[in-house]
Amino acid sequence: MIGKQLDITTYRKLSWDQVKDEIEILKDYNNITRSKLSQLFSNQMDGEESGEIKVKKAKYYCTDYFDLPANVLPNQPKIVKDTTFGIFIFNSLCIAFPFKEKIPYMNVEMDAKNFGKLNKAIGHMLMNKQITVDEFGLFTDTTCWLGYQTELFMPGASLGTIVPNERVLSEKKRLLKEHPEFTDGKSVDATTAAKYIDEIEKPLLKIAKEELAKDPSGRLYNLKKPGVGNNYKNSNITNGPLPDMMNQGNYIVVDNSFTDGTDRKSYATLANKALFASYSRGVATQRGGTYAKYISIMMQSVRAGEPGSNCGSQSYVNFEVTNDNKSTIEFCFALIGGKLVELTEEILTELVGKTIKLRSPIFCKDKKCICNICLGNKPYKMGIRNIGMVANIPADKVKNASMKRMHNMAMDTITPSVTDFFNFEY
Repeated sequence: MIGKQLDITTYRKLSWDQVKDEIEILKDYNNITRSKLSQLFSNQMDGEESGEIKVKKAKYYCTDYFDLPANVLPNQPKIVKDTTFGIFIFNSLCIAFPFKEKIPYMNVEMDAKNFGKLNKAIGHMLMNKQITVDEFGLFTDTTCWLGYQTELFMPGASLGTIVPNERVLSEKKRLLKEHPEFTDGKSVDATTAAKYIDEIEKPLLKIAKEELAKDPSGRLYNLKKPGVGNNYKNSNITNGPLPDMMNQGNYIVVDNSFTDGTDRKSYATLANKALFASYSRGVATQRGGTYAKYISIMMQSVRAGEPGSNCGSQSYVNFEVTNDNKSTIEFCFALIGGKLVELTEEILTELVGKTIKLRSPIFCKDKKCICNICLGNKPYKMGIRNIGMVANIPADKVKNASMKRMHNMAMDTITPSVTDFFNFEY
């Protein structure tokens, strides 16, 4: 659960004497209320009858940091150097309250990456019966509640987030001068559209992220919603390649951003963008929903075999284990040293960087079900026997992607290899 450490160089350090009275209150989760958070971290209006509007500044910032003595919380047996009010509140309410000492104090900024790691760790503990369903429920409830309070002390939009950045504009002007083929408004193929993304969009977005990191309001993009690669890019950098409705499979590059406005050559394309976005949600989702139902009907009779069942398949997927994908195959079985081995977290850590022979349901020879060895142990730990019903998960993701297409038509590029699609062994 180790994540990116705080950049405390821009924060205000307080002594223990300055914070201990409030910490004594906040260590009891019952005291973490909306009114308490507002009192500590929000600017308050002074109720003067003179009519003059005065603002009483917040007593603390949630980014104020301090050294936390040992044993203030049950999951914190040692002193914690340079923790913040925000991190302490999260640990008190969302970790120490539901889990007590089962999960150690996390002295990291709870951004999307670290919060994802924490959720994965908790899911892993739940499957291994290290925590109870009630504890998991408390964690879910408290994190949801706390999430709705953050507007009390999160920075709002600033001029830097709503006005195009001068450094980005200068670089954009230079790049477009070098590539005049992107400024004529003509229909281009997918290869040319991808070239625009790689040579114009991505370098400009990289600079924009560097500039936003200097702005306190740039933190709004840390959780990826709104997305800097969609919302900020479209508003302040460029709309980029958009589908050409008159030439299917082709694109028209709109180098202007919404803030730049539009010109004659791009007006129809931007109008079609709004039309296409609405179509994705209103019509394309019907198709996705229909196929989700087809899959449900087709797969509803597919069941997991009895625990310990093995069809004896000798076919495998050659799977390269990385830090990013190792959690997706935990509790599956692989052929290691000539023996079938269940892939635990400890074993997977040792296998990072190696390619293994992975048993997979696509090669199961059982005619009535999917055997335990091909399926892995995860469904059994989760109590799922009608395994075919989870086939709706990817179908629903496709349907939801169509709905989200209304809000995000940004494109990206990848360079796939043949082995990304075909890497089997019979």
